[in-house]
Amino acid sequence: MSDLILIDNQDNQNLLLENTRLSKALAVAELHFSQLTAQLNEVIFIMKDGFFTFLNPAWETITGVSVEQSLNTSIQNYIHFDDINTVWEQLSTADIFPVERQIEFRIIHKNRQVKWVALTAQLNQNQNASIDITGTLRDITNHVITQQALTESEERYELVASSFNDGIWDWDLVSNDVYLSPRWKEMLGYRPAELPNALTTWTSLVHPDDLETALETIKHFLESPATFYQSIHRLKHKQGEWVWILARGIAVRDKSGKASRIYGSHTDVTLLRNVEEALLQRERELSDIVTISPDGIVTFTPENKVSSVNPAFLTMTGFQRDDLLLISKDEFDQKMMMLCDSKKPYKIAIENAVPLLIEISITKKETGRASEQTSQNLKFNFSHNQPPHRILRLTQYYLNNATTAIIMYFRDVTLEIEMDRMKSEFLSVVAHELRTPISSIYGYSELLINREFDNAAKRDVLQAIYEQCTGLVNMINELLDLARMETRSQQFFHFELHPLITIIKETISSFKMCEDLRKIEAYYFVDESSLIHADKNQIKRALLNVLSNAFKYSPNSHNIILEVQLRTSVLGEAQIGVTVEDKGIGIRPNQVSHIFDRFWRADNVGDIIGTGLGMALVKEIIDFHHGEIEVQSVFEQGTKIGLWLPLHESQSIEKEG
Repeated sequence: MSDLILIDNQDNQNLLLENTRLSKALAVAELHFSQLTAQLNEVIFIMKDGFFTFLNPAWETITGVSVEQSLNTSIQNYIHFDDINTVWEQLSTADIFPVERQIEFRIIHKNRQVKWVALTAQLNQNQNASIDITGTLRDITNHVITQQALTESEERYELVASSFNDGIWDWDLVSNDVYLSPRWKEMLGYRPAELPNALTTWTSLVHPDDLETALETIKHFLESPATFYQSIHRLKHKQGEWVWILARGIAVRDKSGKASRIYGSHTDVTLLRNVEEALLQRERELSDIVTISPDGIVTFTPENKVSSVNPAFLTMTGFQRDDLLLISKDEFDQKMMMLCDSKKPYKIAIENAVPLLIEISITKKETGRASEQTSQNLKFNFSHNQPPHRILRLTQYYLNNATTAIIMYFRDVTLEIEMDRMKSEFLSVVAHELRTPISSIYGYSELLINREFDNAAKRDVLQAIYEQCTGLVNMINELLDLARMETRSQQFFHFELHPLITIIKETISSFKMCEDLRKIEAYYFVDESSLIHADKNQIKRALLNVLSNAFKYSPNSHNIILEVQLRTSVLGEAQIGVTVEDKGIGIRPNQVSHIFDRFWRADNVGDIIGTGLGMALVKEIIDFHHGEIEVQSVFEQGTKIGLWLPLHESQSIEKEG
């Protein structure tokens, strides 16, 4: 594993750009949320362990205290002394599953005025035992005063019912008479005369999915000694949409506790529900962004415990989610150090805001088939090689908020680092390979300019210049062909259906080695109906390069063995291939993996002429045809190259025209 290295400026800018885009998206969502909540007359709040972490502007209207002064303070500071115990008992206990609570109590305004408020809250106990509370707070002072006034005078009751913003209802349980105020009906788009004052009016308008729960809530309330009734359900508007209603009431009970009357109000909480849905949607969107991100993300709570890990991080490291959730940051660091070089331990200091590069081992990696062979007989399948290590860029953010204290951001930069290395290495090698023929041309040209030669000597010098120029042109053409192949341009290839045997026979007949008496022994274990979808000329080019190497690097009397056969790949796909075997110098075991590197040549080739680009071209051609190359070599005994291509399902070639 390599040392940790600092990120370069370009990569840092890319990361900042991505962070800026995400920040803008979050800012838009926050602005939308703020605009929604600012329009509400009711207080929207979020509490963590009894302390406010969010309040909308309606809070200042109800309490007289600004939002800025109230954040991070306890709700107990504003509750009437006689109600503190009752309220706190309701808000300090929750099950592991979300629980909804409704409470009415008094608060003390900044000017010492007492106000009645109705609190509706959703309680959720986290796995770390802290309680998150999200809900609303509504000023019901007028409502309470109205209810008190209704008991004193029917006329006052009618007056308040007709002017109150909420819908008023009254249900006499003895006579089963029901009163629905004009406002109750207007909230649903009806004029007073359009709906009868009857219980069936309400039951006929309740959403079918809510009716059973709403009736059960009323039944439970009547059977209990409770004074306050509350239910949230949907009622159908005249125009067809569904309106979310918060129904609250008070029971009049006799000395035995039996209810004889319930009266109360209907509040349209549709806007509040929309705000809640917007919050949930925002949470879902953020969750989706984290889930589909190709980069690894790990978050920590203020208690320095892992709170979440996304799938990309698990893929990068090979960890399981259950291995990481809720472990401490020290334990997390230990697990990461086990993946890294022990001499260069994984660590990032709190004060260090600069991204770091870390190198980790890739677990369960494919290492080809080398382990199945002896040290002298190696077989590599070059379609399945993977790098032994993965390089990650780690950036750590310190948020220090109530829910997330640290975010670790891991980006896999293995390919980027490898590409930079390959570019530098390639430029260095190209410069070296071009310098040799150019130096020769320069030297011979200088001789011709500065010295006199007879015609025979002059012709020898010009012949040398010509040969060096020819080699230089061939090298440049091969480099250009490699570049075009790497772009995967379909224009460079012309695919048609061809019998592979026909291509091989044409290649053999066109192949010539000057003054070489050896032959190619060809063995065909397939018939000519076996087709491939390929560029005929490029396949011939690849085979010619392999045959040329077989003759070039086997300077002895043995013939070259060529075989054509079928097989099934490890993925279960039908393949047809041609293998070329020589009895030449072979390749050392530790050098086989470099056979397709550009300009690379084995250290035992001596003065055999070559550019080191031939096998690189072969690999690009076979890769473009979605094929595989296998190399088997025994040092000083010979090499066997196999070119495998997908077998086409068709067994005949359609004639054109």
